[in-house]
Amino acid sequence: MTLEPPADDPLARNRLRTIVQATTDLAPLKAVATKAIQLAEDERSAAMDLAAVISSDQALTARLLKLSNSAYYGYARRISNVREAVILLGMRTVRSVAISTAIIDAFRLPDLGQTRFDQDLFWAHSVTVGIIAETIARDTRVVRPEDAFTAGVLHDIGKLAMMLAAPDAFAELLDLVEHENMKYREAELAVFGFGHELVGARLAQRWKFPEPLVAAIQAHHEPAPAIESMSHVVAAANLVANREGLAAGFDYTGDPERRPAQAVPPACDIAIGKVHGGIATLEEKARAFLTHVSSRPPRWYAPHHGELDEEPAAEDAESPAA
Repeated sequence: MTLEPPADDPLARNRLRTIVQATTDLAPLKAVATKAIQLAEDERSAAMDLAAVISSDQALTARLLKLSNSAYYGYARRISNVREAVILLGMRTVRSVAISTAIIDAFRLPDLGQTRFDQDLFWAHSVTVGIIAETIARDTRVVRPEDAFTAGVLHDIGKLAMMLAAPDAFAELLDLVEHENMKYREAELAVFGFGHELVGARLAQRWKFPEPLVAAIQAHHEPAPAIESMSHVVAAANLVANREGLAAGFDYTGDPERRPAQAVPPACDIAIGKVHGGIATLEEKARAFLTHVSSRPPRWYAPHHGELDEEPAAEDAESPAA
């Protein structure tokens, strides 16, 4: 798997390395999340080992318990400590929550002026993709649902790394999208010479994530003709979210022309169709997850399902494509 721009573009190769290094310096992943990854991957590790690691971080513990006791999981009994959460939810589920929460905390970046790129919407898209990927994985049994969720949440992390490490270049990218009507990925290649999937994959390698997760991050814009791997699950989930208008960092729910035209494998819609309420239910589940792992309710997209009509609509201005 190639994680570098073409060899004949040394400037882009150097910029990629610089962005990854700067990101790991400016937004380091908590040691507790890294340790949780290693423990959950080691089948010999006891659930109590994972509980001990997570319990060492008070903020992470508080968010995990808040989520565990919410309607998101729907347990009748109250979960009072991390040990109970690991036993009831499972090691991999707790790992997914730990990683997602740690990275959302690490990448709280200042907004770029008056651009329409919204970090709340970025995470709304990312978590929605994670929920959709989890749903597809559970129904197809191609990969573990918890792993698919993690990969889905992290698939676009390279975008925030580029914003953090190269804010001026990122602002230039957004200007091309907003004012020159460029597709996001066209503008990304024009400004940086590589895409966010390479940055995200390299970061995942630095964080010592499992290889299937690294591969899924790198391949999430590649075609998924069938659901046969983690990469296919995440790529298809990303298409489904964008098809609904839930773009990463942008709100174009009212502009069908901004949505992707690519078809997704039938297995995806079959899996989503088995969920009561379909895609609207999965979106609400994503919003509930963010509400419970964040310090404030996240901004969401403009109403595009009937059940959200009571919320204020977003601006009518045309929004950029992701």
